[in-house]
Amino acid sequence: MYRFSIIFAACVFATSVVAADFKPYENGRFGYVIDLPSDFKMVQTPDNGDGIGLKSADGTAKLLVWGNYLTEGGFSQESDLRKKFETEDGWRFTYEKRGASWASFSGTKGDRIIYMRQIALCDDAMGNFTLEYPAAQQKRFGPLVDRMVKTLKAPKHCD
Repeated sequence: MYRFSIIFAACVFATSVVAADFKPYENGRFGYVIDLPSDFKMVQTPDNGDGIGLKSADGTAKLLVWGNYLTEGGFSQESDLRKKFETEDGWRFTYEKRGASWASFSGTKGDRIIYMRQIALCDDAMGNFTLEYPAAQQKRFGPLVDRMVKTLKAPKHCD
């Protein structure tokens, strides 16, 4: 029983440490939710309430999270438009994966990596995040991307 208590306490402590690395964010305007790295600091909150801009504590990474209404037809067309904007800004995409209601892209520009994730929301809208960071820090930021991809969700009433 003593051994079980120690193992249980260790698991609870490990879970709380992992949970402390992220904080939930729910967007009031579009209703999407996502877990954000807790050590990132807010640098921008647009007046229209569509999202939030953050940077890593050391200033090497930039995270943008936002919602927008579809302007180019359906989700796929809007996703293509968002990717096109980044391509025109000099990003070269080397990874792309899509589903009917989501899309993910990753690419490089110089010594930097960008990861983009998009999901369909209710009412002809989409939720997005982009994380831009130094390629040399892929091992540090890769797990953050994985967590944010898993937790970026549409409101329950959209299902």
